Amino acid sequence: MNSRRIRKAVILGGGAEGWMTAAHLGKALQGTVDLTVLESPHDTAPPIASGVGTLPHLHRCFFDPLGINEDEWMRECGAGFKTAVRFVNWRTEGPGSAEPRQLPTGSSDHFYHSTGLLPDCEGLPLSHYWFKRKHEGRTQDPFDYACFREPPLLDAKLAPRWLDGRAATRYAWHLDAALLADYLRRFTTAKHDTHVVVGELAGADRDEHGRLTALRTTEGHVLDADLFIDCSGYEGALINGVLAEPFEDLSGELLCDRAVVARIPHNDRAEGVDPYTSAVAVPSGWAWKIPLRGSFSTGHVHHSSLTTEDEARAELSTLWGLDAERTAFDTLDLRVGRTRRTWVDNVIAVGRSAGSLGPLQSTGSHFLVAALHRLVTHFPDRDFDPALADSYNRETDEIFADSRDFVQAHLAFAPRTDTAFWRAGKERELPAGLRRKADAYRAALPVNPVATDEAAYYGSHGNAEAELHNIWTDGHYYSVLAGLGTEPRTALPVLAHRPESVAAADQLFTAIERQQRNLLDTLPTAYDCLRNLYEG
Repeated sequence: MNSRRIRKAVILGGGAEGWMTAAHLGKALQGTVDLTVLESPHDTAPPIASGVGTLPHLHRCFFDPLGINEDEWMRECGAGFKTAVRFVNWRTEGPGSAEPRQLPTGSSDHFYHSTGLLPDCEGLPLSHYWFKRKHEGRTQDPFDYACFREPPLLDAKLAPRWLDGRAATRYAWHLDAALLADYLRRFTTAKHDTHVVVGELAGADRDEHGRLTALRTTEGHVLDADLFIDCSGYEGALINGVLAEPFEDLSGELLCDRAVVARIPHNDRAEGVDPYTSAVAVPSGWAWKIPLRGSFSTGHVHHSSLTTEDEARAELSTLWGLDAERTAFDTLDLRVGRTRRTWVDNVIAVGRSAGSLGPLQSTGSHFLVAALHRLVTHFPDRDFDPALADSYNRETDEIFADSRDFVQAHLAFAPRTDTAFWRAGKERELPAGLRRKADAYRAALPVNPVATDEAAYYGSHGNAEAELHNIWTDGHYYSVLAGLGTEPRTALPVLAHRPESVAAADQLFTAIERQQRNLLDTLPTAYDCLRNLYEG
């Protein structure tokens, strides 16, 4: 056995991020490391709006390795289904409205960014065949409704699986982050004998090389360890505080540094349950709606230089018909950007302490799960080989930059220019990576040409790692850019030379329509499926 192996690790921060980290490491390291979570008393206080959306890899890449059944963790976390993000009124100007306005073409100003898989036809994503049909006047169907099975099911508020638990399509989840943290705390302390210390960080001890040796709390605890994992959230208490690693602020580029949030009662039986997250454009930003059991979490996302908190509260109240005087609002200061190096010496930042792009598109869930897998594959011994940290930081940079491009595309390509917020989204210079992707898209080339078939998601562990590394594939960019009304200049030229492939794609479009009709006739509503899950 390696005498230099890591024997003790301290995770700073409880909450969902800290306990997900503890659970994953406890299982992956097979009990060989003594894990302690330093949890602040504030970590156990549930926030006013604790609803979060995830991406589809959460179960396969996190819960499944822990041996936790999907139905079990869903019930424990108050979870529901998320089969898409529904974007409303990102193309039309006007006041905030939960209902889509009408586009000049007569169609509805909404589109779905589905969690379903974009089909592939003879080596090309179906998106390219769709645009050829549209460019030639052979279809008026929107991209999402033509290429994915899910949109009509979402309109009808149907579940993505049958009552017996069989999946009809690929889906993610909505859940209560406070319940998730509580569940994983109980699971991890019982299953992996993880220690818990409740206290406030007062300082850290360092050796002659600058590495941390122990954390000290205001209550007098001294927690020594070989490795320290910073899950302190936006504070970045170890990585940015103790080690003073610089943080790159991107809130100006992404127009996101604050959210006014609330949790609103909802009659699930009478109104049904949305199997999607809503992202509704409002004059001074955008608002999310995340369905939870008997309520929904909502937040008005904006930039403090352009909008006051009072204005955000007023817009959020108007959007959902709330009494602004009686509704309990809270304000979240969002630290948007990235820590320059997320692994420094023997400290590794995981979650929001490493970086955040705000609440759009569940990037926080993606960053966290990807970081946990990356941490295990790069796990050091007490020599802390610099090559491990360099590789870890390089992969972190790549994932963050790719996700930043995708998030920024929403604001850069939304046609709205009616307010300072929406005009500002067009004034920022696009990052080089996004410029290259936009140029490829306009030329009808694949944006991120990676495998889109189901084997890439449900096959070997290696494919799971590939999914975590680069999830913003061609289908995702097409969903957003086409949904916002931006289209390539022309059809992909090579398709003029592939009539057999075009004919095969026509058959695939017909098959999708047939599958949509069949699923509309057979799937339960999201409400009925969740009632069956929770009540039996």
